[in-house]
Amino acid sequence: MSNTLEPHPTLRQLELFIAAAREGSFAAAAEAMHVTPNAVASAVTELETSFHAQLVIRRRAKGLTTTAAGQDLVTRAAALLEQAEELTLHIGNTSDVPRGSVSVGCYSTLAATIIPELWAQVAQQLPEVQLDIQEGPIEMLAQQVLDGHLDMMISYRVGLPMGLVSDELFQTAPQVALPEHHAMAAQSEVSLEELESEPLILLDLPPAGDNTLRLLHERGLRPNVMHRSTSYETVRSMVARGFGYSLFFQQTRTKVSYEGLPLIHRAIQPPLQAEPVVLSWQIDAQPTRRANAVGEIIMNMTQ
Repeated sequence: MSNTLEPHPTLRQLELFIAAAREGSFAAAAEAMHVTPNAVASAVTELETSFHAQLVIRRRAKGLTTTAAGQDLVTRAAALLEQAEELTLHIGNTSDVPRGSVSVGCYSTLAATIIPELWAQVAQQLPEVQLDIQEGPIEMLAQQVLDGHLDMMISYRVGLPMGLVSDELFQTAPQVALPEHHAMAAQSEVSLEELESEPLILLDLPPAGDNTLRLLHERGLRPNVMHRSTSYETVRSMVARGFGYSLFFQQTRTKVSYEGLPLIHRAIQPPLQAEPVVLSWQIDAQPTRRANAVGEIIMNMTQ
């Protein structure tokens, strides 16, 4: 009986295998990893030998797809490589200064007022930390946090799925945005009932649109939605042009649109329910020290 042991897989083999699975071909993976296609193919073959399992299905001129065993290895190998990176960052870090990459997601409409300040604070307080910022709708960002692709995310609490835990940063009270020459622009407060029949320019980046309509319906109102847009600035420009009014949970310091036309923001009376802005992360995750440090900066700068 032979006592020969199968060779253990190496981290480099796992890196090349994940690249092949991600890119869908040895050639594309080789280009991404700056090696030859043969090096990628050899790494995958050696892993299949080590695990006694087929990891990919090779199709001539059609690339490759991962098997069930291969997809399982992608998930487990990604976690292992992340742990290996953590080990590399911590060993020899005698200065005890957080270092490495931290991925932060931010709901698109909040990004302009939060991300620049966060970037400045991290550069000043954590010079060895590199921020990777991802903007988008809440559903997409939340899934990336759950999948482990983002360390944390900043968003409204509404629309967050199960599996995340959150700390409140601040609350935002909805306000009405009006064109400069609107009849109600001179008032310090406006009534939504008076605006019900007027055209509503709806910010419809999920979940903002549904949440706005829900709040209006709870007030017994049936708004006249004239246009929907996922762009915050497009909505502001449409309002400034006089095409209708809108509701915003966040306000910028600038009082003009991209075209330089004025917008008027007015409080709502009686007010709509305020919406919390929160910092969220995966409930079962163990954040890295550098992620915790960035999280502390976010919490402090929004208090």
